[in-house]
Amino acid sequence: MQRLRSFCAFLLALSAPAGALSAREVAGPPAPVVESGAASWPPGLDAPYLVATVAALEGEDAVAATAFRQAAQIDPAQPVLLRRAFLYSALAGDDSAAVLAARLPGQTLAELVLGNQAVRTGQWTGALAAYGRVRTDALLATVRPLLEGWTLLGAGKGERALAALDPLVADHDLGGYYAVHAALIARAAGWTDRADRFMRAALAAPESGHDLFAVLTLGHWLIGQGRRAQAAHLVDVLLAGAPGLSLSRQGIVAAMDRAPPAAPRQGIAQAYTFLAGLVGQEVERMADPSGRLAQDVGLRDMRMLLLRFALGLDPAQGQARLMLSALQYESGHAAAARDMLAGVGADDPLASVIQLQLARLDAATGRWDDAKAVLDRLIAAQPGQPRIWQTLGDLQSDRQDWLGAESSYSRAIAAAGTLTGDDWLLLFGRAVAYDRLDRWPQAQSDLEHALALAPDEGLLLNYLGYSLVQQGRDLPHAESLLRRAVALEPQNAAIRDSLGWALVRQGHIAEGVAVLERAAEQTPEDQAVNYHLGVAYQESGRLREAINQWHFAQGLPASDPGDARRISDALAEAARSVHQVGPPVQAPSGQKKD
Repeated sequence: MQRLRSFCAFLLALSAPAGALSAREVAGPPAPVVESGAASWPPGLDAPYLVATVAALEGEDAVAATAFRQAAQIDPAQPVLLRRAFLYSALAGDDSAAVLAARLPGQTLAELVLGNQAVRTGQWTGALAAYGRVRTDALLATVRPLLEGWTLLGAGKGERALAALDPLVADHDLGGYYAVHAALIARAAGWTDRADRFMRAALAAPESGHDLFAVLTLGHWLIGQGRRAQAAHLVDVLLAGAPGLSLSRQGIVAAMDRAPPAAPRQGIAQAYTFLAGLVGQEVERMADPSGRLAQDVGLRDMRMLLLRFALGLDPAQGQARLMLSALQYESGHAAAARDMLAGVGADDPLASVIQLQLARLDAATGRWDDAKAVLDRLIAAQPGQPRIWQTLGDLQSDRQDWLGAESSYSRAIAAAGTLTGDDWLLLFGRAVAYDRLDRWPQAQSDLEHALALAPDEGLLLNYLGYSLVQQGRDLPHAESLLRRAVALEPQNAAIRDSLGWALVRQGHIAEGVAVLERAAEQTPEDQAVNYHLGVAYQESGRLREAINQWHFAQGLPASDPGDARRISDALAEAARSVHQVGPPVQAPSGQKKD
């Protein structure tokens, strides 16, 4: 959507301290301003400020919020501390954000927080005033009519609410979504005919079938019209665009028999969740000049804030919890991500998907028995769902239960039927299990089948190519696979290492050394890479450099016990080739030990 692409630059602008959002900078929060002539910060400020800074850098929003609030109390004259205390309180979903927002008049996020708080307490006039003070921009122009529309309904001004939304129903991008909200507002106001008109308009809009809330709302209306088959078709359209939700098909269909939420709090919460998802979709499509996806921390924080707003108004909304949990996990906070999903009701439309994710998070936080219990319940309820078996296989692989993993992946493959697209992951998972069980022919067959489904997956090309090199099988073919992988992922040091090792094993020593040296520069503390480079040096007659490289590698963390054994064997063999071998004087060329 062109409108959404145009406002991504605006999202970054919101991150400036002068705007509403002061996002986490890479270097951390700025130091408190010290008045000219002041000898030091106010007494006691150093400790909370240090805690807040470290917590902010680590993404510990709740800790940062508490510490920044303490710092702001110690030195209330510093506006930067107040802004930080507000930001991190909002990110943490702390009610203190509303108190702090009152001290930041005119700032966009502060006004949204004040508006949300007024909605929660039924203060409709105050909510309208706060939302009205939010400046109009490309981002909030999308959601502001919904905030005001639902608030007007709460204030008993349904006619004004529909008058604000009616012109937007013809919007090329989001008209169907506005129509869904207008229909619910009309129905809540008791205007059934007008609600039906908006429902028909929403049903005719192609984008309505790609949003869960819209599908649930339209599905309920269609069932009421005696058109249950058409409601089920809407679900199929939704799942075709979001196959990750397929596990919850039954839950979504069942939820259509219940009336959708039509209270102002829930309507506004849905608008925030929708916008968070929309921003996420567009960010994934954006790339910076280097070709990498745009994953700016400010954009992530904006999505987290929108989802916190949604949950502040409707804590039971499973979709928002699932989205926020994913962002928390991506930020390295598995325990918080798990807590976000715990307690979601069994009647939530996405309950099955949420339970599956909860099992993954249980495993990630060391709760294997809990994860297994969740998966067992899901399997008992839906034994033909490949994603459940795949998740069990993934968790068994993590525990190196290769027999169990092979069995689970096989069940997943059988349940999937004809394999397509991302089903290569099932084959890859089983291939790794076969490989670890010393059943290479089956592993190779699965890897080749997976490559037929996903010929440009660097992970597959690297695994098959490197495995062939290690076994001394079909080295020219292995080299070809690895060259393709390097071309696809030139910054991947592991793949570059595999190619260099393939070259050395074929006797192309000079080229192999150059490739391995580049890999070692990219990942100087990878034990396998350094071992391979040492072998390359040895093969090129540079034994002293090889010994230095192996000594260096010996001190690195081992990802594979076999690498440590091979390094020890190489050093023992080298010791028999020279009269005296001393420790390396310095780290090998092109590397440094931090």
